[in-house]
Amino acid sequence: MAGLLKSCSLNLSSARMAPSPLRATGATRAALPRAQARPTLAASAAPDTKIRIKLKSYEVGLLKDSVEMIKSAVDSTGASMSGPVNMPTRIRRYCVLRSPHVNKKSREHFESRTHSRLMDIKEASAQTIDKLMSLDLPAGVDVQVKL
Repeated sequence: MAGLLKSCSLNLSSARMAPSPLRATGATRAALPRAQARPTLAASAAPDTKIRIKLKSYEVGLLKDSVEMIKSAVDSTGASMSGPVNMPTRIRRYCVLRSPHVNKKSREHFESRTHSRLMDIKEASAQTIDKLMSLDLPAGVDVQVKL
């Protein structure tokens, strides 16, 4: 841990030692070139859009149903899809004392399993996005969508 802190402090001190580009040239901030403009939402909704969908659930059955619903919606629009890829199941284990007062050796173990799937949709059109937005997925499924 101490080695990690030393390396961080070395990096920070070397960053402080570097001269600022403003001070070296005597230029003002207005004279520096501006960053490129970010693409708008309309540009990101082009026909070559790649959509990544992550599904998470505590129940495998709900997850499988959701995957099938998304598959059928994507297939009906003609977009290509890769997946679903089974991601590793996250297992969280909890150890709890059975008795509130004595018997430290008597414990009970609980676990929660989070199953997840990953899907990529390539060549998604506006029709594909509309179909995905209109899906009514089960309440026990967490959906994350990235364009």
